[in-house]
Amino acid sequence: MKKAFTIHALPGRTVRLDGPRDYLWFSGTDYLGMGHNGAFQQYLREGLERYGTHFGSSRNNSLRLAVYEEAEAALADFAGTSSALTVSSGMWAGQLVMKYLESRYPDGTTLPHPDAKSCVSTTTYHYAPCVHPALWGTGYAATTTTWTEWAYLTVQAIEHSTADQLHIICTDSVGSPWVEVLDFSVFGQLPTDKQVWLVVDDSHGLGVLGEQGRGIFSQLPRLANVHTLVVASLNKALGIPAGVIMAEENVVQEIRSLPWFAGSSPSAPAYMYALTQLLQSGEYPRAHEVLLSNSRYFTEKITPDSFFIQYPDYPVYCSRNIALYEHLHAHGILAACFPYPRPTDEPVMRLVISTLHQKEDLDRLAEVCNTFSS
Repeated sequence: MKKAFTIHALPGRTVRLDGPRDYLWFSGTDYLGMGHNGAFQQYLREGLERYGTHFGSSRNNSLRLAVYEEAEAALADFAGTSSALTVSSGMWAGQLVMKYLESRYPDGTTLPHPDAKSCVSTTTYHYAPCVHPALWGTGYAATTTTWTEWAYLTVQAIEHSTADQLHIICTDSVGSPWVEVLDFSVFGQLPTDKQVWLVVDDSHGLGVLGEQGRGIFSQLPRLANVHTLVVASLNKALGIPAGVIMAEENVVQEIRSLPWFAGSSPSAPAYMYALTQLLQSGEYPRAHEVLLSNSRYFTEKITPDSFFIQYPDYPVYCSRNIALYEHLHAHGILAACFPYPRPTDEPVMRLVISTLHQKEDLDRLAEVCNTFSS
């Protein structure tokens, strides 16, 4: 386990640790640099003046703030979905969806399927390898195959299942913490006569993946018999301390009626105001363009046969050689290296490029990486 540093200021391009030395900072999940974005800070100030610091109420109360629905409509339009619902965090967005599905389809119980004439006698959850804990249900069991192998085996299992079986597929949109771009076209081969839900955690994709960083939703296969649910943390690329659930309008309304939604506190309305303004002003696509430029620039600078696990146009670079972490640290660069998500897991050496980095920062990072010898 590498030493953890405690600081008292938000890191940006650099971070100051013990002593007077500044280190270049290449970690975290603030991909679009929203923590230091001037437009964001201005919109947040406006939001605080309008709405104060928080909304101490249930979203289902008889008095409601329109700012939440306004932000959700703007977010749905940005991501290409028909409806969105915000909650206090990405983790809660995922767990709320799992509670919704487990309450709607109790495993082993025969009940009418809400969207078909048949009944559901068995519910099967298909958990992808390394799926984020936000999508762990009560019967979660880890999968040890590769994601691609798991996906094809899942499609085959659904093909050979009976009509009264319901299948719930749970996966991330991009491999994390080990970077892996996932090919969702395999789910376009799902049989059209089976009952399927596809649940995707897009926390590391929204704001980063797809055209202008619009995320994974518009890239997922569309089949009439497959209900698609996408959840995400907004506190990564988009910089909003909240989570979102994106799905069909009727599904979103059903989730909104759950006691777990009614009984939970919402995110701060000032941030919802800022989110709406950022989406409407096009600030996120502008930042995404800078992010792509930085990622491509660094990729061109490092040795072609480098030891990184990395994919085109994705700003995260991983290595299984944890000695690289110490090499970078000795040369004034701080990355990440820690077990995730359990303390017993293999440490992940992870570099993250953001919009905040300047060309000279990327030049220095590439120079140090290229001098590393395992």
